[in-house]
Amino acid sequence: MTNIVFVGGCNGNLKAIAKILDGWTVEEIEAKVKGNTCGQRPTSCADQLCIAVREAYEAQK
Repeated sequence: MTNIVFVGGCNGNLKAIAKILDGWTVEEIEAKVKGNTCGQRPTSCADQLCIAVREAYEAQK
């Protein structure tokens, strides 16, 4: 994935996540951040990224 952009969420952390994960495959992203939680929430911005990149990847097939 390249050019990762978030809408909403924790701005500073999301900018860092986008920079770190730029160029990674969907599988690499899922292996590192899938299932991350945020406080009491059952998901997180990183977890939502995994869902979004998987959906985008599958849509391109």
